[in-house]
Amino acid sequence: MSLPSLLLVDDSDAILALERAILSGHYTIHTASNGREALEKVGRLRPAAVLLDLSMPEMDGDEVLQKMKADVATTDIPVIIISSEKQRAEACLGLGAEAFLPKPFRADELLNLVGEALEAARRRSRSGAMLVLRLSVGEREFAVPLDSVKEVLLQPATRPLPTGPSYLREYVELRGHAVCVLDVALRLGVKHQVAIAERMLVVIETEGVSLALTVDTVKDPEEFQATDIDRREKVGGAEHGLLQEGLLGMLRTGGRALPILDPKVFIARGLLRDLPALLAPVEEERSA
Repeated sequence: MSLPSLLLVDDSDAILALERAILSGHYTIHTASNGREALEKVGRLRPAAVLLDLSMPEMDGDEVLQKMKADVATTDIPVIIISSEKQRAEACLGLGAEAFLPKPFRADELLNLVGEALEAARRRSRSGAMLVLRLSVGEREFAVPLDSVKEVLLQPATRPLPTGPSYLREYVELRGHAVCVLDVALRLGVKHQVAIAERMLVVIETEGVSLALTVDTVKDPEEFQATDIDRREKVGGAEHGLLQEGLLGMLRTGGRALPILDPKVFIARGLLRDLPALLAPVEEERSA
């Protein structure tokens, strides 16, 4: 198993040599002697952590830290400030640095602090895990967060709705309640690949309203770590149209990238508000 990599950044060859001597054998070591070199290597190497001096040629450590935290590709990389400038270093903690170790330092202090920083980063990564359901309709595959799903069942017999858009013209009875059925294939303009009797209903609830999505297949729930998910901020185009609300991120699995969608992305603006009205004639008929 490969060792976690560290980027040691300092304009002092003596400090770099000392840090390398202490940390070698525990980590894969890379070094940089100025701020611009450090920023380039952070983007290219994506180290597990950065040990950062503050006063350096070309670009100070403060600026390197701020640029790292402003970039979604590097913001999660923990930064440990190694400096004799206590006041500046403590200010960097407010800018997102993970920890501060003053110079001079002991070997055990450095080893312990790096280990603690990496463990904290791992805890944050685990806390960003997501439980999802992977769904398919036609040749399209996507995932939805499990916490948005109330239940999954084989599609029962549906009944027609008197009005509504083409993809929302049916409803089902679930435990005494009428629930609108949204045909995801019609909504996306694709063809189902399985017969009606083999399709699945994914029942979701959003804004207090239940809705059943008709899809071809549903896989078992899976948990993916934060490292497997590119959040919407990293995905180009996430600021456009319905994706602004519906795209939660991209899931990397099996060599592919699948969109993770809020199920409401399939619902036209305002339609969710109108679902109870669509069902009103059905409810009146049942109570008559």
